[in-house]
Amino acid sequence: MPSYPYLDKINFPEDLRTLKETDLPAVCHDVREYIIDTLSDVGGHFASNLGVVELTVALHYVFQTPKDKIIWDVGHQTYPHKILTGRKKELPTVRKWLGLSGFPKREESEYDLYNTGHAGTSISQALGEACARDLMGETYKVTAVIGDASIATGMALEAMNHGGHIKPNMLVILNDNYMSISKNVGSISNYLNRIISSQVYNKGKTAFYSFLKWIPLIGPALQALAHNMETSFKHFMMRPGGLFEDLGFTYFGPIDGHDVNRVVQMLQNLSKIQGPVLLHVLTQKGKGYKPAEADPIKYHGVTPFNKESGKMASADANKIGLSKIVGKTLIDLTNKDKRIAVITPAMIEGSGLRDYHETYPNHTFDVGIAEQHSVAFAGAMTNGGAIPYMCIYSTFLTRALDQLVEDVSLMNLPVRFVIDRAGIVGPDGETHQGLSDLGYLAGLPNMDILVPSSAQDIIDCLHFMKDYTDHPIAIRFPKDNGDLRELKFETPNQVTKAKARVISEGNDLLILSIGFMLPIAKQVAEILKTKGISVSVIDLFWLRPYDKDLVHSYITKTKQFVILDESYLHAGASGYLLNEIPNSLIGKFLKTFALPLEPIHHGERNQILEHYRLSASQIAEDLHSLLQK
Repeated sequence: MPSYPYLDKINFPEDLRTLKETDLPAVCHDVREYIIDTLSDVGGHFASNLGVVELTVALHYVFQTPKDKIIWDVGHQTYPHKILTGRKKELPTVRKWLGLSGFPKREESEYDLYNTGHAGTSISQALGEACARDLMGETYKVTAVIGDASIATGMALEAMNHGGHIKPNMLVILNDNYMSISKNVGSISNYLNRIISSQVYNKGKTAFYSFLKWIPLIGPALQALAHNMETSFKHFMMRPGGLFEDLGFTYFGPIDGHDVNRVVQMLQNLSKIQGPVLLHVLTQKGKGYKPAEADPIKYHGVTPFNKESGKMASADANKIGLSKIVGKTLIDLTNKDKRIAVITPAMIEGSGLRDYHETYPNHTFDVGIAEQHSVAFAGAMTNGGAIPYMCIYSTFLTRALDQLVEDVSLMNLPVRFVIDRAGIVGPDGETHQGLSDLGYLAGLPNMDILVPSSAQDIIDCLHFMKDYTDHPIAIRFPKDNGDLRELKFETPNQVTKAKARVISEGNDLLILSIGFMLPIAKQVAEILKTKGISVSVIDLFWLRPYDKDLVHSYITKTKQFVILDESYLHAGASGYLLNEIPNSLIGKFLKTFALPLEPIHHGERNQILEHYRLSASQIAEDLHSLLQK
């Protein structure tokens, strides 16, 4: 077992605070080595956590946590925080079933104030904490840690605008590592880069002021004059932190976020300043591990890897992620039709668009972590004659519900929504489970919905959607893989609107299967067949509008029917379907097999299905029991 001389003595922040400040670099070394050693065995979020080691150590060293509040933005950077707050020995279980969450989680620890899986929330929460503190007459410190990509979100800027107006005592730490998962985009990213480059100017300014001060008699007057001229010039051009100061925050920085002693000194000093303060800290993703420093995108999230070489286990060459299928298909489509545009909110990598972006940079619009803007933007592109494919994670789309309603569906603008990470996403847990999209999509005017049940379906749907202008249309699919040997990219299958697919036929029971529940539905039918129960299975590939003639005819000729849906029970397809099926047939409805309306924790998909009795054998057992009554 590796030895970590300093970390072995630390279980909670109070242990850390017993050490000398001169010991902190050694503590950081131990924390970083522990993360590398552990994640090389089990995988997890990697580069982002290596980048915040010193910052995390400094925060828990200076502030009296958990009394003082630290609120993290983008929770995948909190492994060092977990290590220092009583969960060190549990880190090998991270993102595993019944193990540590990969994000802050209130249920895990009093040090985790909020369950944070999405970006841009921390400043709002810190402001709320600070105002509650003042209202209750308390005196604890409140700090938000937000990344450079997240600071550009509308929510973060709204919170800063509010905080700068009411001016409570609070600290915002801008953790600037030049990127989110992919490289940052936008004017605020460029603005931060200008601040960093302005440090040469700042050092020169300090030397010049020192020189003026020592000129006999007129030195102080010249210094004052120079200061006034400089202030005017900075307002005219660009002053470091000017944006944040204009929003009402006192700006400090940027400072080296890997100099733990420097960070400690700054935090100690800033904790005495009244009003809202922003500290700009520069860090490097992957710090301390050469392969991750060289390629932080590749090492953002890792599978087990060789610590010495950095090499991760090779994936099956015949497998391709469903999101990469999207990217490849969109390249094929754009080769033939240059009206196509691809839009994503800061998920070039996650949505499989890296190759597309490199092939068609002028057709790719990465809008940053700005989901609301992305949807309204896509709607407007249709009005200009473009063909926008809006590539977005299921749970990220929930952040743009207002725009989905007001700026797309009510105006019937034919945006093509490509919704990734739908259904159970596994290790990312409750903040990323895509279990609500079918419910809200089916509740919108003019929204058509395709739910593919295979990798080939995705290719076919993307081709069909290109020329589909009747309504906005959405395709949703899980985080999964396809087999390259089985896929037809060049010769996709024809898709016919509102047509379902009959998979098997029987008289006793009808299973209406939604999306990637189809393999389970087939297995259920086979198991029940061995028990003397004949089962029809229909794949509701087109969910809205669904194939009424086919579905209703099969309900008529079978005794009962059920629905299999990888969604929340009350936020999936059932509500829509059961309100469309005629009253004369609805009496044959037996049950919907779906997820209960509770947070669905992290783990592998099969483990989650098993836990909620949604595996094929469990569904078959429950159905057999129900049908015998």
